[in-house]
Amino acid sequence: MPSQELVILVPLAIKSVIGSLRGCIEQAAGVSLRPVHDLNPAIAERVFSGRRGDIGLSNPQYVRQLTDAGYVDRAAHRAFGRVRLAVARQHGAGGPVVTGTEEIVALLTSAQSIGYTGAGTSGRTFLGVLGRLGLVANVGPRCRPMGGGAPVLAVAAGEIEFAVVPLTTILGSPGVEPAAIFPDELDTHIDMSVFVTRTAAPEAMAVLDFLTSPELDAQLAANGVSRFTLG
Repeated sequence: MPSQELVILVPLAIKSVIGSLRGCIEQAAGVSLRPVHDLNPAIAERVFSGRRGDIGLSNPQYVRQLTDAGYVDRAAHRAFGRVRLAVARQHGAGGPVVTGTEEIVALLTSAQSIGYTGAGTSGRTFLGVLGRLGLVANVGPRCRPMGGGAPVLAVAAGEIEFAVVPLTTILGSPGVEPAAIFPDELDTHIDMSVFVTRTAAPEAMAVLDFLTSPELDAQLAANGVSRFTLG
């Protein structure tokens, strides 16, 4: 194992995706990675607070805050991937995976209970689309804010009916399956970019190069992540 260890800050939404790539990253970059998992907003807060993080992934708006404050060089910030918002149900529940706006409205309206990540980007995105669809009064009372990772665990255990979380979370979690995937027209996708902090060792740039290589595109797509371009 390489002697150089780098801390990589990974959003919970793509924990399983980065976990599956870890061995390949370490081999390609010649470093050992120590993952730290958290919600997207907390990753930026960790860097702002001065805690160690050599490479990180988070929503572009948070990374731009880090670059504006001098924690990240602009050349060390690149697009990583886009994840769709989705609805999880208990594995084996059966039925189609709906992708139309009217179908999703019907699904949410008929739900007995819906969990979402209260402090995460996906949770804010979900509450935003409820407002745009005019569903706050009807669906809101049956929605439950929960901690990171808790909504899918509750669905798998049969404690709640649905969880609204990133598609990657559903695909990487046992005991759940997709019931719905939000369409592009609802503008609920979650973008994540990758960055290297100014205090990181030079090897960190090799990790950034690996994670943004086109050679990963097909593997990422199979795990619910599509590429995008930073605006």
